[in-house]
Amino acid sequence: MYDVFRGGVEPGGLTTDYELKMMICYILHHIGCPMPVGALIEVFVDQGIGNYFEAASAAAGLVKSEHIAVESTQENQRCYVITPLGTSAAQTFEKDLPLSVRDKALEAAKRYFVIQQRRAQNKTEVKKVEDGYLLTLTIKDIGSDLLSLTILLPDLTSCEQIQSRFLNDPIVVYKGVVALLTGSYESVGALLDHAE
Repeated sequence: MYDVFRGGVEPGGLTTDYELKMMICYILHHIGCPMPVGALIEVFVDQGIGNYFEAASAAAGLVKSEHIAVESTQENQRCYVITPLGTSAAQTFEKDLPLSVRDKALEAAKRYFVIQQRRAQNKTEVKKVEDGYLLTLTIKDIGSDLLSLTILLPDLTSCEQIQSRFLNDPIVVYKGVVALLTGSYESVGALLDHAE
């Protein structure tokens, strides 16, 4: 591959096959668990670190060279896992990657797992009704639900936007509802600053 600016890659991003391969090994080595194929590639795209097609091609090359492997989970989800050869490459060559890009990619990968955990612990449900859609947001707890809130919305797009925001940080939603209901409006501003 040529070392040139690629579509979708921000300045300072990775543009060579070597860099992309090392970053994939670096991420999988440092997160220490299988990562869904699509999620790993999306880390590159969402953060502007690498082009989708080139990241996918680099990952396929790593599978072929046995630096990483593909495993299926119980849910039939295909995941990348690092092999001992990939771990050795990550440890040997990670310093060849810019520190800021390494940190950005690793944080994005970790954030993926945090969001997945939140989605598993919390629930959203959309129900079509005569005058719109009822969206129920639930924060699970050990005993009773910590929060169960149902809101009427006009369309599915609104439901999807609120679901995404809720699942990204359900505790901010919980604290915000409590602050508004108790009249502690100062806390609401601080919560909104935290959520940005």
